[in-house]
Amino acid sequence: MPRQSEALASSIIHLLNVKMAKLQDVWDAIGIQEAKRLERMGSVKIHIEMLLNEMIHEEELLNDQLNEAIHNWQEKLQALCSELLLDLYKADKNSTPLQLEKELRDEVTTLLKERIFRMEQCEILLKEDQALCNDLCKTPYYIPTGKVPSLQEIEELKNHIISAAKEKEHRLATFLGLRHEITNLMANIEHVPDTTFEKDAVLEQEDLFFLSDENIKSLEVLRQQLVKRKEELVTMQESLKEQIHSLWITLQIPTEQQNMETTGPICEVNAVLQQNLEQLQQMKIKNIKEVITGIREKVHTYWDKCLYSQKQREESDFLRSENFTEELLRVHDEELLKITLYYEKYQELFDNFEKWERWWKLFLEFEKASDPNRYANRGGTLLKEEKERTQLQKKLPKLEEELKLNILKWETEQSGPFMINGQKPMIYITTQWEQHRFKKEQEKQERCIKKDDAPVCRTPLKRPLCPSNTPLSKIRKLNGTSTIISSGSACNRVVKTPRKTPNAGKLPDPLQRPSLQDKKTIDTSIPNVARQPGTFNALVTSYSEFSRDLSRKSNCVKGQLNSTTLENP
Repeated sequence: MPRQSEALASSIIHLLNVKMAKLQDVWDAIGIQEAKRLERMGSVKIHIEMLLNEMIHEEELLNDQLNEAIHNWQEKLQALCSELLLDLYKADKNSTPLQLEKELRDEVTTLLKERIFRMEQCEILLKEDQALCNDLCKTPYYIPTGKVPSLQEIEELKNHIISAAKEKEHRLATFLGLRHEITNLMANIEHVPDTTFEKDAVLEQEDLFFLSDENIKSLEVLRQQLVKRKEELVTMQESLKEQIHSLWITLQIPTEQQNMETTGPICEVNAVLQQNLEQLQQMKIKNIKEVITGIREKVHTYWDKCLYSQKQREESDFLRSENFTEELLRVHDEELLKITLYYEKYQELFDNFEKWERWWKLFLEFEKASDPNRYANRGGTLLKEEKERTQLQKKLPKLEEELKLNILKWETEQSGPFMINGQKPMIYITTQWEQHRFKKEQEKQERCIKKDDAPVCRTPLKRPLCPSNTPLSKIRKLNGTSTIISSGSACNRVVKTPRKTPNAGKLPDPLQRPSLQDKKTIDTSIPNVARQPGTFNALVTSYSEFSRDLSRKSNCVKGQLNSTTLENP
């Protein structure tokens, strides 16, 4: 199907033919000759050709302008895409120059609007970011002036503003908290802001204070300084109170007159306490003899607590001086302070040793068990004592280990041996154990001698302690004497032992361990009956063996309590 433009061209040609025919008719009517007619027809041709050429030239010029416009739009579009960091626009390959020019023109218009929007948005965001960064004394987000920001830069700038706003909020809260605390501390210790920074932090409005990281850190340092100053004043106040209280005791001030005002600012309270202390010190000088005598009593008390030996006590000659002067009072105060600090430093050591002696005495009381009525008790006292004795058996070794560590620390710091009454504590403890073992062995030997002279105990048949056909478990010789022991109760045993042993009634040196020869002598002198269950073993070489012997004795005693009454043969 022919295009409309071709049909229109055909119609133009037809119109030209019609008009030329009519022009011929006019010429015929006028009677124009052929030569003139050809001339006139040449002029018509020239006019028509010129018109068409002019029209063609105009259209060709339009085409050139269109191509130039397309090229310009393409350049602008490429520049905008590069500036906005966008991908290059790809036009339709089938578009005509007119369509392409329009598409490029529209795309450039859209990108120009995007560019303007980004620049305006960036300007607003930069101003907001600059204001936040000025308050925080931080470097703002940087975008070169005149540069069109990319979408990523716009997003980063927004995130930077959000982060700066949160940080400002946090710093503002921190500043307000520190400011409130600093204000209270200054009021409490009566500190007047004297530096420009302190005045800006406390006296100026909060929105005028730069919330920089350095300023926040400086505020924290100021707060710590004020806290430290307050602690020093509180420490001074406590020291003043202690001195005043000590002087009250020394001067024997009645309780109703002991008034210590502690309300109000710390500085005011300290001033009042200092004044009271000076008054008491003046009274102390007037009553110097009584004061020195009281200090001496305190020093002797601390000597007892610190386990001082007589030799150490005799080294302080000034404590026996009768020339009561201020210099003597000063020396006494220094000695009291020295011994007090010494006791506080090693209090754990002294307390542990005192605890050991207390527990040891209690342990010995349980070991004696000399009251026969205790076995007839049915109120649980015997069971309670047994539990307490068992607990002491567990506690004493642990406490002795703690003492070793305390003594090691003392000897390391003091560069010398720790002595109590001229003897090392662990040797003293070992000696106590050895003396206790020796005493138990001596008591055991005495019981064996008494059994040798006493009639043999027999059990009634109505309640035997063991089967009647129980064989003898052991028959052995001991120093030429037979010892017969059955596997039944201790009352069914027949034991013959020598009346005297080599070490009977002899106590060891309390400051020395038994020698090897002494141990051999004790070993050969102990009857074998001592090695049976229900009796103590004299050759206990460790605390665990000693504990086992105690348990065996307890089991033996329980067995005797459960038996019936004994009959003499």
